[in-house]
Amino acid sequence: MPPPPEVDIIICGGGAAGSVVAGRLATADPSLSILVIECGKNNYNVREIVRPALYLTHLVPGSTTAKFYRGKASKQLNGREPIVPVGNVLGGGSSINFTMYTRASRSDYDDWKTEGWTAEDLIPLLKKTETYHLENKDPAIHGFEGPLHVSHGGHESETTEELLEAAKSMGYRLTEDLQDLKESNAFSKWAKWINPETGRRCDAAHGFIHPQIEKGRNLHLLCDTKVARVIIENGKAVGVEVVPADPSAPVTTTIKARKLVVVSSGALGTPQILERSGIGAPEVLEAAGVKQVVDLPGVGTNYQDHNLILPTYCAAPETATHDDFLRGNTDVHEQGEKDFANGKGVYATNFLNAGGKVRPTEKEIEAMGPEFRKFYDEYFKDAPDKPVMFVAIGNAFLGDHTLLPAGKYVTIGTYLEYPASRGTIHVTAPSPYEEPDFDPGFLTHEADIGPNVWGYKLGREIVRRMPCYRGEPPGLHPKFNPSSAARAREINVETSTEIQESAGAAASVKHGGALQPPRTGGKIENLAYTIEDNRAIEEWIRENVASTWHSMGTCAMKPREQGGVVDSKLNVYGVERLKLADLSICPGNVGANTYSTALLVGEKAAVLVGEYLGLKNV
Repeated sequence: MPPPPEVDIIICGGGAAGSVVAGRLATADPSLSILVIECGKNNYNVREIVRPALYLTHLVPGSTTAKFYRGKASKQLNGREPIVPVGNVLGGGSSINFTMYTRASRSDYDDWKTEGWTAEDLIPLLKKTETYHLENKDPAIHGFEGPLHVSHGGHESETTEELLEAAKSMGYRLTEDLQDLKESNAFSKWAKWINPETGRRCDAAHGFIHPQIEKGRNLHLLCDTKVARVIIENGKAVGVEVVPADPSAPVTTTIKARKLVVVSSGALGTPQILERSGIGAPEVLEAAGVKQVVDLPGVGTNYQDHNLILPTYCAAPETATHDDFLRGNTDVHEQGEKDFANGKGVYATNFLNAGGKVRPTEKEIEAMGPEFRKFYDEYFKDAPDKPVMFVAIGNAFLGDHTLLPAGKYVTIGTYLEYPASRGTIHVTAPSPYEEPDFDPGFLTHEADIGPNVWGYKLGREIVRRMPCYRGEPPGLHPKFNPSSAARAREINVETSTEIQESAGAAASVKHGGALQPPRTGGKIENLAYTIEDNRAIEEWIRENVASTWHSMGTCAMKPREQGGVVDSKLNVYGVERLKLADLSICPGNVGANTYSTALLVGEKAAVLVGEYLGLKNV
């Protein structure tokens, strides 16, 4: 049904945070008229969304559930144009993400230095969202009555324990709960936003919006619709102009808001809506042909993400991986459907079952160069809860399976938790159909090079200590000199033999018919890298580093004179009755996947909107 022409609250964006705001307000006051406007389609019970294991289908070319932002060609990326996907469906990223349950460090929120946003302020809201099914039953840290479930999913893999034991052999601690906001430099099994009874993905729309609609709340949903701009009259937000998501029928409709407009379109969408509404830097708006309403130069700046690399390794043929599933094996999928009926099986997992949040040793810090040394001393040294690198094992090759022969693989993904680099996004025209000027800024700060090189080496050392390890597939690793002792041991997947002889410390030996890494006295020695080897890794990183889909920071919550866009109550400076509620408001990064922080921003925003409206118990 078409929405009414006027409502109390308009929420521009039905992603993770927007879904929380809508659901909480509808619960607190069922008479409140709320409209959620979403550019993508409705996600209600969509098969590819509710089955966690199908998350990679959303990232293929032609996807209708993701939007792919193309960044500027970058010399730091050897001329590549980086692609950053975002959710383009109700639920936003929560409908298509990897379902990883990881939380920020306590110091991340404290570092925002904003009244009402310290870790102590926010922990109750983190708990409020979740029903936690895992080992740590500490009620001071976790919640047990929230709408979104946290579990290990419905399917395990043997490589989970292999990775944990390999990390332990390298001196890392194993811990029960790496998501207690203080643990760091340790490994654990990964939790997932998966309901352990149904096996379903726990996205924000199914947790907060659909139940309220089913209860008959005064909550309206308008999908397949873009917000062109917020209408501002006499310094107040009074409504929005919307157009169909399909550019072939660009009919503009006006919808009024009696009480409040909340923009929740994500770190890439929200700054564009503000700029098309006349809120932003004068030079940006003038170049785009938009009349300025509020001079707010911080809009679209301070873009942050995490730097991701996903090197793949060959596993022993007998290893139980999820490669057959990702290659579309009919038998595996048929069995998966049967198991999913009971909330179990391959459909109820994300293939990412273990990993760590790690910090480098003093020796490793020095090896990363003076820029990172300076950054480390300023940012990490006095914050032991902050990890430098995230490490996780994917129990399969997570890329295009037409690129490799059928076989068994594991992926050791690493991402840099707090890159020093920053980017920007700005509109180029008043039309919401025009693509923005986007520069994610990956690797533009020299401090980000060293830790990414270290992350590649770290992942490589961990996988070499896993019993399933059988070398590296050709063409997917740095191009080391043929004489290098660290040269990739390239394996013919079909015959499990090396493509060419290795040399020096990386030479393999035959052991029981299987290729094994070199051992000295039963202990695996770390590979030795030369300056030339490090250059080869750096080049590979520049050619392969990618977004972690963790965009944030483009409308930062900080003082206006410091480039801030919203205050501690999420009010946009210079405009009344206009708030923001998504990851764009985060002034600093978080050492985790960003879904939990997006939910947190939604919970906090719901409370603040409730206070503004005079509602209690939001």
